[in-house]
Amino acid sequence: MSEASLQIDETAVQAALLARNPRAPASELDSMARFVSIAVDVMSGVAAQRLLKLADKQTLRKVLEQVADQLATEEKMPDTSAEPMRGKGLGEVLNLAEGRARLAAFATPMPIEDWAGPVGGAKEIEALFGVGRSTLSTWHKNGAVIGLLRGQRKLAYPLEQFIDGRPLQGLSDVVAAAPDARSAWLWLRQPHGALDGETPLALLRAGKRDPVIALAARDLSRESD
Repeated sequence: MSEASLQIDETAVQAALLARNPRAPASELDSMARFVSIAVDVMSGVAAQRLLKLADKQTLRKVLEQVADQLATEEKMPDTSAEPMRGKGLGEVLNLAEGRARLAAFATPMPIEDWAGPVGGAKEIEALFGVGRSTLSTWHKNGAVIGLLRGQRKLAYPLEQFIDGRPLQGLSDVVAAAPDARSAWLWLRQPHGALDGETPLALLRAGKRDPVIALAARDLSRESD
């Protein structure tokens, strides 16, 4: 028996599938009809000959329709291989006092010098650099120097931001770009990949302010958005 005798009319298969699945989309029925036709086309040799001896063309069509129906069903079945899991939820709601108490139990106090380096108050700045308190206050208000809160109200001024009794050139640009003084000073003291591992602070102290200003505008402005 020739290979051509194994071919099945796609239109007839699609009509049969539609009768079994009246609500199925036309695109799916068309695809499945093509699949059945291709399945028959690829049959050849002894296996196909034996199949046709056992069943006439109409029976073969029904068998292939059943295969097509099964494949369509398997495609639509959800994947149940993953085991569904549920978390424990948010737990109990704490009042503000209890929340602060628990947070304090985990938080480790860190002296400001551990992350900011040497600092001094207005009195120490005046003694070290000869800068009067009124001048220092004006510099701070204008963003020319960085003052970090120590406690509730006291300001601590990092000593590394001064050179020859004056604020570093370019420091005000970094302060203007940063969302707050703490962020600005932390950024200044961190090694930067764009500066070959040098800190922006080291470049400012070396008089190289242009690359630092450009990087501050790029890095810190994103934090303030």
